Amino acid sequence: MTLTDTNGILLLNKPAGITSFKALGNIKKALKEAQGCKVKVGHTGTLDRFAEGLLVVLTGKFTRLNPVFTNFDKIYEAEIKFGVSTETLDPEGEITETASLPDIETIKDNVINFRGKISQRPPIYSAVHVDGERAYKQALRGELKELPERDITIYEFEIIEWNAPFLRCRIHCSKGTYIRSIARDLGHACGSCAHLTALKRLSVGPFKSDSGVTDADFNPETDLITGRKVFDKISEFNPDLFKVVEIHEKYESLIRNGKNINDDIFTSKPLADGKYALFCAGVFIACITRTSGQYSYLFVTAG
Repeated sequence: MTLTDTNGILLLNKPAGITSFKALGNIKKALKEAQGCKVKVGHTGTLDRFAEGLLVVLTGKFTRLNPVFTNFDKIYEAEIKFGVSTETLDPEGEITETASLPDIETIKDNVINFRGKISQRPPIYSAVHVDGERAYKQALRGELKELPERDITIYEFEIIEWNAPFLRCRIHCSKGTYIRSIARDLGHACGSCAHLTALKRLSVGPFKSDSGVTDADFNPETDLITGRKVFDKISEFNPDLFKVVEIHEKYESLIRNGKNINDDIFTSKPLADGKYALFCAGVFIACITRTSGQYSYLFVTAG
């Protein structure tokens, strides 16, 4: 069996206890068996080993769209343990600090300050790049003590349950947010300390974990989302991110070969600069960018 289209996305539910990289192993194997050759596979945002939930996996030429997906905001359900902090700010690190527990009213009063636009310092044990190298590698060598703060946005911070010393909460945040850092900073704000003990990613932009599959259950024929379905879903979330348009059939070969193009390719002319997903007679052809009336290719699918 050979797949007709391996360019798409997969909604994968990663279990706790394995790395994001390892979670892709069965996906790569299944796609290779289905296609008869190796298919490029990548994910759009790492989940720590102890964490679980949604990984949006890109396959084939859709891996070129990684920056689009990493810019989406995310929703998590988290469990924070107060009174204890660890070196890595998660359950896998060595204990570095202990303190008395705050009461729930103190926590509620401080959660308010973690909503909206805030500055956050990422954990040193993270995948942030420092001088071309992952921060955690320098941290392991004892060469990194802290990272610079950066601006993030917390759209929602909802307390679900307080069962001392554990706080269960739901956090809707912008890209680049570290929930481990929120646990650390909230603990200190409450006159205590804290670390993250469990984390589940519920959504990435318009994509929900409820629609995901496990790596063991992945079926390339039924679970890989391709073509129009991908862009329709993106448009539900942000209609301005990609414009889905039809092209004249006589220009299909020109586009397949990456030749220079202009407004004449469209069955209806584009009105503005931006990213376009091109379809010909309903078949996905390419992704392009229009800038000041000039076109460049993000990628072209196989003919």
